This record gives sequence, C-alpha cells and structure tokens, in this order.
Amino acid sequence: MRLNPLFYPESVAVIGASNTPDKVGFNCLESIVYGGFRGKIYPVHPRYDEILGLDVYPDIIEIDDDIDLAIIALNQYSTAEIVDSCAEKGVRAIISIAGGFREVGEEGRELEKKLVERARAHGIPLLGPNTLGIINTDHDFYATFYPMRLKKGNISVISQSGGVGLSIIYKMMDEGAGINKWVGVGNRAILDFSDILRYLARDDGTDVIAIFMEGTERVRDFLNAVREAVPRKPVVVYKIGRSKKVEFPALTHTGSSVGDQRTYEGAFRQYGVIQAGSVRELVAKSKALALCQAPEGRRLAIFTISAGPSLTVLDALGNLCEIPEFSQSTLERIRERMGDNPPLVIKNPLDVAAFGFLPDDFKFFLSAVLSDPGVDMVLAITIQHKNWRFPTPEIIEVARSHSKPLIICYPAENDVVKPEMERLQMNGIPCYSTPEDSVWGLSALLELERIRKRMDKS
Repeated sequence: MRLNPLFYPESVAVIGASNTPDKVGFNCLESIVYGGFRGKIYPVHPRYDEILGLDVYPDIIEIDDDIDLAIIALNQYSTAEIVDSCAEKGVRAIISIAGGFREVGEEGRELEKKLVERARAHGIPLLGPNTLGIINTDHDFYATFYPMRLKKGNISVISQSGGVGLSIIYKMMDEGAGINKWVGVGNRAILDFSDILRYLARDDGTDVIAIFMEGTERVRDFLNAVREAVPRKPVVVYKIGRSKKVEFPALTHTGSSVGDQRTYEGAFRQYGVIQAGSVRELVAKSKALALCQAPEGRRLAIFTISAGPSLTVLDALGNLCEIPEFSQSTLERIRERMGDNPPLVIKNPLDVAAFGFLPDDFKFFLSAVLSDPGVDMVLAITIQHKNWRFPTPEIIEVARSHSKPLIICYPAENDVVKPEMERLQMNGIPCYSTPEDSVWGLSALLELERIRKRMDKS
C-alpha cells in the first residue's frame, strides 16, 4: 500500500519543469499531460509562470495542496537537497530522474548515499535515481521523459534500463500486447526489483510480470519475492550477463554487477522464473501468458498448410512437449474431409497443404485437431496469400467452443498481419508472425504448466 502514491497519485509535482522541449523537465511534464492524467499537476520552477497551460510554482512548499508524488527532474547535485522540501510538504513518494550517482564513481556514490539517507529519514519511498520513470495505463499516468500513449493490457514490466525498457514497450506495441504498468528501477537506491515485484504480485491489473535485469545485490530478496508472486502470476525474466564484457559497462550504467549468469539461471529455475534470452523472447512469452491459461498437459498438436514451419517449431521445442498420435476418430474425420487417397500422410504434425487453403476448410481441420482427446494445446499455421484471406473469424469461432490453449502463426508482412493479430488477441488467442516467436509463446505455456505441477506436488 505504501507504493500506491507512486502508481496511483491524485496530485503530482514536477520539480525542475521546463518550457523548453529539449529539456528532460519539459518532457516529464508533457508526458503526464499528453498521457491524459486526470489528477492535479503542479510544475515547479523559480523562473516560469506558466508551462503547457499550467500555473508554475517557484517552490514545492508554496503549492496550496497536498502532493502525493514528486518527480525530481533536477541535476544530481540539487536532487538530494530538494528531498527535505518534499518531506516538509508531506510528499508521499518520489521519482528521482537524474543520473550521475553511483554509476559514475566515488563522488556520485556519495551523492546517492546522501539522497538515500534523506529519503529514508523521512520515510519516503524513492524510485531511482537514474530512472526513466513510471507508467500506469490503469490510471492514465505516464511519468517518464518519453511522452507516449500505450495500448492497455495485463502485462506489467520492470526494467533496470530505460533504453531496453523502451525496446520492450515498442515491441509489445508491435505485437499487440497491452501494458498495464511499466517501472524503470534505475539505480535501485531504495526501491528495488523485489519491492516492485511484490506490489505487482498483488495488483489487480497485472496478470504477467516481465523483467529486464542487469544485476542486483539483493538476489535472495528478489528470489523470495518471485516465490511469493509465482503461485498467482507468472514471472518472465530477461537477464544479461552471458558475456563478461558487459560487467564494467553495467557498473557504469546503473551501478550494478551482473554477477555469475549460471548461478542466476540455476536459481531462476529453482524458484519458478520463466527465462528469456532477448527482448523479442521476453515479449513473445509474456504475450502468450497474458492471453492463455497453462495447458492441462504437454501434448501438442500442430496443424499447418506448409510443413516447413512446423518442422522448425518441433526442432526448437525439443523435449519440452510431447507430439501424440491423433485418435482414430480424429484420423477418420480428417480422411473423410480429404477424400480417397490424399497425396499426404495424415499424422501429427498435420500438414494438409492445399486442403486447408480456404477458410472453411481450415476451420474444419482446426476443429478436428482441437477436439482430439489426446491433445492439450494446438499451434495452427497458415501463410499470407494474395487470393486467400486469413481464416481469423473461423478460428475465433472454433476457439470459443474449446478451452485448450490455441496459438496461431501467420507468417506475413507486418501491415497485413497486424489487424488479424489484433482481432485474434482480443479473443484471447495469441498470434505470431514467425515460427520462432510461436515457439517462445508455446514454451512459456509449457514452462508454466511444469512450474504449476511442481508447486502442486510440493
């Protein structure tokens, strides 16, 4: 509850607000205004009277209102000094934007120590320093210095890096995956991964938690927070550190050691983290988890109009899943549709070639495969064509009568697949444009199934 003023403020002061678009303080303020925040906004700067149509105050103390959250967009030298004024005003949470703290060396380390001491002395939760900020689409609250508006959804993101965090945001928008909350933890001087993770684990708007991590000194606390979260919500982590070449750049980025990657990976497996090795994989896995329940078992059926993509899927999945034979009734149903002596082998994976080019035919075979009692989940693949439309409405109709997880792969140009993807995902069906992305989605669901069963046994 102590983090509610950070995520759900009713009044916000932007200290260091500017009227110049090339300044961080201007963009912090514009981000809040452009995002549609419905609370009260108070720019603070001693030299301006008005910015973006808002009255400007020379000092936070002179604001004649309670302030839930202060965003400090000052340099590193002024940031610590202003915390006392925030405390005097009764501010309930702080976001510290500036860099130049422990990531730059001894002087910065001393400045960060002073910042932490003052915030802790006043009992104020502080995000940062050296952070891009925070987004809560649930509250139309965008407190970063990158003004934007995002598709709302049920995935929340914690990122140690602003740049990687933005990459995750933009890839999620490409994938039609909605974001609920986004948090840049930066140097984690007070609020660390574990604090934000525990908040999101109890957050009604969050169903999946995606994390980009460089490193943390509080590994045990993070793993305990994961253990608390995972029974309720899947946690997907992309952690860098495979190459020792990133150690020094990471220290000069957010002041963090990346640590031993193999130790992290082993601990993640033990505590139920679903791991990713790239932004693209993190997003693909998070999307599937946000739209689908875990399957009841590991038996996968693949239905395709072209064998090649199904082979790449099988090769990538390896031992993660089982590929069962279809039941006799399913085989008979398929044979009856194809007629005598079809020029292909009827099996799982099911490649129907030209028999599935048209939407009604695709619908029939998909229904047959989904109905098979020996199948727990299905991947269906069809490919962009000038004269044959994607069978999106037919897939949605079939999916409504089945509870098994269904993933669709539509290899296609982005402008062609995007509207189809949106329609499918509005109906709870993850859609991807490459077999590789589909594999990541499938593997996340299979990993979640394994994690849940292991927890049930323990």
